[in-house]
Amino acid sequence: MITLITTYFEDPHRLDFFIENNFNEDFFSELIIVDDGSEEYPAYNIAKQHPKVPLKLFKIKEDMGFNSHGARNLAMKHVKSDWALLTDIDRASFNNLSIILKRYIDSSKGNEYFNWATNKGHHTVNDFCIKVKDFWISGGYDEEFSGRHYGDRLFIDRLNKYLTRTTIPYPVKVTRDARKWVKAETDITMYPDDKTMVLPYWDLDEKKKIVDTVTMRNNNPDTWQRDNIIQFDWERLI
Repeated sequence: MITLITTYFEDPHRLDFFIENNFNEDFFSELIIVDDGSEEYPAYNIAKQHPKVPLKLFKIKEDMGFNSHGARNLAMKHVKSDWALLTDIDRASFNNLSIILKRYIDSSKGNEYFNWATNKGHHTVNDFCIKVKDFWISGGYDEEFSGRHYGDRLFIDRLNKYLTRTTIPYPVKVTRDARKWVKAETDITMYPDDKTMVLPYWDLDEKKKIVDTVTMRNNNPDTWQRDNIIQFDWERLI
């Protein structure tokens, strides 16, 4: 069995659609949702409408800005199954993928994780299915990147150094277009069907310092210990 994980922020209709269309209890043991500090539309109001779905709901107490890295770390700390599927809330059709994915997992020889394509023709990077123990060999996501759209790239690079990535030729439906960079140096992003998101200004010296620190850890996995996992207040609601 596999744990399905997603993060959430102020998007109740998409969360409801995600639960209805993605949770297959014949394949997934439970669903873990991490609400990344929503105030206006908390995930709890939607999650409680699905009492038959075995789920855990956690909420980060403060809206820190883009903190999906930390939210995913929090979810992975509470996984009980051997495998976890981590994905974004705007993905759908995992009910169909799950049958194919099980075949890949059953035939896996180890040291392998899986991703897939999207109906937009893009190769997914930060949506994948992985053994929980393999996820933690990496140390998890680097929470220094909270509030930024960058840390997932380095995390995936780290995974690819010791795991084989197998891409399943199955298109997963995306319910909104990918974000588009309006001005990369200021990290202003925009979704075509959503409001503009403004993230903190990336000071280039600050960015270099963080990237150098993370790269050092990536290149010396046996000489460091993680001390910055779950560096925020959270609570379990369900």
